[in-house]
Amino acid sequence: MTIFRFALIKGLRNPATLLFNCILPLLLIFVRPLWTGGTAVSGYGLLILVIWGGSFLIAQGTLNDRESGALTRILAAPISMRSYLTQNLLAYMVPLTVQVALISALGTILYDWSLTLALGLFLCYTVFTIASVTMSFAWNCLFKHKETSFASFSAMVTFGSILSGAWIPLAQLPTVLQYAGAIFPAYWGVQGITSLIELGTMGTEYWMGIAAMALFAMAYLLYGGKRRMI
Repeated sequence: MTIFRFALIKGLRNPATLLFNCILPLLLIFVRPLWTGGTAVSGYGLLILVIWGGSFLIAQGTLNDRESGALTRILAAPISMRSYLTQNLLAYMVPLTVQVALISALGTILYDWSLTLALGLFLCYTVFTIASVTMSFAWNCLFKHKETSFASFSAMVTFGSILSGAWIPLAQLPTVLQYAGAIFPAYWGVQGITSLIELGTMGTEYWMGIAAMALFAMAYLLYGGKRRMI
């Protein structure tokens, strides 16, 4: 698991990664109006955006490996691109999963979340994190330079956050656009969380969201695992 260890170290050394994956989420959970309906923007949706951005930032390590030539040397050894990406995924999941676990625990303390709600949020955000990281892998395959990848991804997240309902409720969008966000994992994450909060239990719509995000993650990993980054 040498790749796993070095990917984890590189990820934690990045100040932007620490901000998005360790500091900002914890700051959000302490802003009570975001979680109690005191603002037009929901803390649940904002956390989706923070995870989405943080996942992309930490996944930039794969682009750095390509630009430095480290990826070519790694793949010259008996290791496949899919194995390389899987070990990076596991490394990137460590700080992201820890943040989600802390938020779920703090939510039960600060806002009296039920055990079902806390566990449901933890699972949904964790699966969304996996989908976000693998999406970043696939996205990085499309670009040769980190700057181009970052600029285009930022535009896509801005556009996708609106269509996914993470920034504003989907009901406020024109009818023709209310289902357009289904091409993004964030849409299914928001749908799953909304269903969980409204019903207070993990119903059919919740599990549909989990399944859709898992399918997205598998598709992204399969796409990125074909040595397209070289």
